[in-house]
Amino acid sequence: MRSIAALVATRAPLAVRAAKRVIVGGLGTDLVTALALERSTFAALFASEDLREGTGAFVEKREPVFRGR
Repeated sequence: MRSIAALVATRAPLAVRAAKRVIVGGLGTDLVTALALERSTFAALFASEDLREGTGAFVEKREPVFRGR
């Protein structure tokens, strides 16, 4: 479990926070509501600096430096 937590901690903080919000928010709801929550949360991440950093790092074949913005 600690190895998984350590791996998650290296990921983009906005994306991790969003994933947690979708997982918790989707529990106990119907599929349509859960998918709508996922879709709106995912769309909001497209405006983030972290998205541009992650994409740029991938293209440049380097490790990303996420800032949570």
